[in-house]
Amino acid sequence: MEAILYTFAVKFLDKQELGMIKEEMAMTILGQMIWDDAMEKGMEKGRKEESERYSRLILKLTEENKTDLLIKTASDPEYRETLYKEYGI
Repeated sequence: MEAILYTFAVKFLDKQELGMIKEEMAMTILGQMIWDDAMEKGMEKGRKEESERYSRLILKLTEENKTDLLIKTASDPEYRETLYKEYGI
């Protein structure tokens, strides 16, 4: 029933009216399930992107024979961010 209501709302209501019912929809079990799924997918994508970014940095440091920086890179997030910027990663 909620899916039908949602479909009609999107089709017939303007943005202001949708905004008024947005909070009500978010409080439904279905709305919460949709939200939770989206959050999990976003978190998974973020973890994958960060892992790939970290791997590129490690490979770059190894390629430039800067293996002495690997421990600092792994243990210091601020330094790691500095290197990301330096290498354009």
